[in-house]
Amino acid sequence: MQLTLMTLNLLNFVAPPNAAYEIDNILSAQQWQKKQDWIAQTLSDAKADVIGFQEVFSAAELASVCAEQGYGHFISTLPEQTSDSHVFIKPGLALASKYPLDTKSLHDDLAAHLFSREPLIAQVSVPGFGALRLYVVHLKSKRALLDRDTAAQASELEHYMGRWASDQLRSQEMSLLMQDILLQRQQVKQGVVVFGDFNDDLSQGALPLAFATPSPKAIDSENTWSMHDSYSLFATTDERRPTHYYGVHGRILDYILLSGEFASNYGQQIGLVTGYECLDHHLTHADFAEHSQASDHAAVVVKLTSLCR
Repeated sequence: MQLTLMTLNLLNFVAPPNAAYEIDNILSAQQWQKKQDWIAQTLSDAKADVIGFQEVFSAAELASVCAEQGYGHFISTLPEQTSDSHVFIKPGLALASKYPLDTKSLHDDLAAHLFSREPLIAQVSVPGFGALRLYVVHLKSKRALLDRDTAAQASELEHYMGRWASDQLRSQEMSLLMQDILLQRQQVKQGVVVFGDFNDDLSQGALPLAFATPSPKAIDSENTWSMHDSYSLFATTDERRPTHYYGVHGRILDYILLSGEFASNYGQQIGLVTGYECLDHHLTHADFAEHSQASDHAAVVVKLTSLCR
């Protein structure tokens, strides 16, 4: 049995006449159709079974695009919109799946309100893999954390402190995420998948906490808590491709993390990573006619093969 996963930041998926962040950031009917067409083509190319999305403002419209591609199950978090206009100021997250998604009876100790964008948590049962706990996250960007109404007048020092505050918040979000994963694994041993735009290299700041190895004296649940970068579990010598570009500088911001159940050093391994792909053609070989409304992030696609017979 195989299972294919994908994570993709959609870059302001917002249906007109609504706007993302700025009052004039509204797509024309033609631009909106191009964006939907590009997403549909990406889904068709990836052939994923479960997809985590970031930057979702118009969830109903995304659910419709996904349904046309065979994804009969869809859940999302609510974006935040200004009370007196059509401008969205905070995006939501979404999961699309070919298998039923369950959001009931899940561990709910996660302090979601402490995240810059509330995580999405669900469970899916897949033949050969059993029940998997799914997280979709979009951690705080490196953009300075400033009050929206006064940001334009902020001093250089205030921008510096705001960037530091953003780094602290992103580290806090990663710590809270790992805490929830550990608390859940104390109760139920099941595979965990995290789809995410982490807005940073996972080797930076507090983000490596996901891969920390507990001490030999740690309790059993802690000895199985660490997550694994899916790329590191895939046997390849290919150079890893960036998932986002700032000018000519590429960075890896988008990851699919897997729990120990997919690592060879875990006694209760249930699956192997048998494929890793970065769908970045729209970034590295952009064609304006085709990609003008594409995302500024690559899609990350990971293939898993079950060890159960």
